[in-house]
Amino acid sequence: MSLSETTSGSVSPIPVMREKMTDAEQNPNSMSPGAKPFFTVGLVVVLLVALAVRLVAIGSPLLGNFATKNVVYAMIARNLVEGRASFWLPRVDCLCGSERGLHLLELPLSAYLAGGLWHWLGGSLEVWGRAVSIGFSLAAVWVLYDLTRRRHGNAAALGAAMVLALSPVAVIYGQHFMLEASVVFFAVATIGALDRWLAGRRPAWLAAAVICFGLLVMTKIYMLILLLPIGYLLLAEGLGIRDWGLGVGQAVPDGKSRFPSLIPNPQSLSVRHSLTYGAVLLFILAALPAVAWVVYVMHAAAPGGSLAGQVFYSLRDSAGAHRPPDPLLARPDFYRQVFDDMAGVVFTPVAFMLPLVGLLDRTWRRWAAWLAAMGLLVLIMPRKFFEMNYYWLVVLPPAAILTGLGWARLAERLRPSRMAIAALLALAAAVSFRYTAGPLLLTPEEDRAVLPAAEAVRSLTGPGEPVATMHGSGIDLLYYCDRPGWALAPNEPRLADRLAECGRAGARLLVIVDVAEAESPDRDGRLIEKTPIAQGDGFRVYAMDAPP
Repeated sequence: MSLSETTSGSVSPIPVMREKMTDAEQNPNSMSPGAKPFFTVGLVVVLLVALAVRLVAIGSPLLGNFATKNVVYAMIARNLVEGRASFWLPRVDCLCGSERGLHLLELPLSAYLAGGLWHWLGGSLEVWGRAVSIGFSLAAVWVLYDLTRRRHGNAAALGAAMVLALSPVAVIYGQHFMLEASVVFFAVATIGALDRWLAGRRPAWLAAAVICFGLLVMTKIYMLILLLPIGYLLLAEGLGIRDWGLGVGQAVPDGKSRFPSLIPNPQSLSVRHSLTYGAVLLFILAALPAVAWVVYVMHAAAPGGSLAGQVFYSLRDSAGAHRPPDPLLARPDFYRQVFDDMAGVVFTPVAFMLPLVGLLDRTWRRWAAWLAAMGLLVLIMPRKFFEMNYYWLVVLPPAAILTGLGWARLAERLRPSRMAIAALLALAAAVSFRYTAGPLLLTPEEDRAVLPAAEAVRSLTGPGEPVATMHGSGIDLLYYCDRPGWALAPNEPRLADRLAECGRAGARLLVIVDVAEAESPDRDGRLIEKTPIAQGDGFRVYAMDAPP
């Protein structure tokens, strides 16, 4: 007789025709009559709302909120598809010596995808970059919903999906030309596919998990930290270690424990161990290409390395700037900022307390290692989270599950009507939009002259001709000029020497987009007085002196 087991570890004489039942499937309250269609409709509504808010200003230029980060990936995509860079060596338009500079921080797979779609289908590169992020963002919401539903029920799944769909950081950076949306998707897909494989041992799910993990660490090498929850789930469930607290130790009528036992036949213990260790090895192998690339970059970008003279920014620079332990961890303002972010752009005041409520549900322990890994990431790189709030998007998925558990617990006690749930969704969307409206809709005044200035430069130069640009500390003006060149800072102490260097390298024009009047070099005597050869509202273009 065939035997199948549930996640409770109890054996039932039922033919093996399906995957193991999860905690949620054994909970009669999660599958009450009419519940599944309602929650399916709820997921569709959440996805549609998430899509609608991300489509706002999808055609806007890459200016304003973290514009430099956006245009870096747009430059990389454009240089790849136009044949000026290779897949393994991404390049930006900022010149280092006589070459476009190398950006050796990661392999930006989603940016490459956006560039390919732009190349094959035409249109706007910026729109394709935003569209790819939106696609990854919505896919992550769907996969997280599926993962949470199978383990914790429909109510928790809908709550988790709402958080990942409508968190302000998820909305803003889920439609930017950035990598974070793809990082979230690959991370959630890795855990989701692994969880399905552990439930049924179908090889396709393990293959999907391994592939997603390989793409994840190739995109962001610091996501190697996801090996912690991967190893936790594999060793605890695969080896049947019952005291690791996977969150399934709920009481049942016969008083038995609900810990999982993937293979109830003791004679199959060696098979179970072999499968577990084999899966661990596959995940390690999946990370090797990314690790090999990192080792190569660290060596080639070192002083005296083969690529050192062409590097615009690299992992060596990032590692030097964020070397742990960071003294920021000893400053109270870091923890104040974390609290402000949690209560604002991450959860908003609507959902801020729900993760704490979720801790009352013992099943959260299944994701304890995932939460711990994300907390460790914050401690390893605190300055990134302190200065760049888009990093919170990466740690959001396990926290969203915890929030969903908190919502499910409240819903069980309060039993809100469907109208009340719809009203809550509307409230969450409204509060989220309060935080996202500015970054999505408003172009800062100091950036509004970038597009006309770039158009003037393109009309005065030929393709490939270098130009010198000046627009604060950003490189967005250089991107829209669509020329190689330099992004000079207004407060550059060696401005005259830098301009002379640019002239000797072939630059004929200097374009300045308004910065603070006190810093503008053509207003404080740091440039020889000249008449601009082109100007408009907020920008001026000057002909540079011919080099001696």
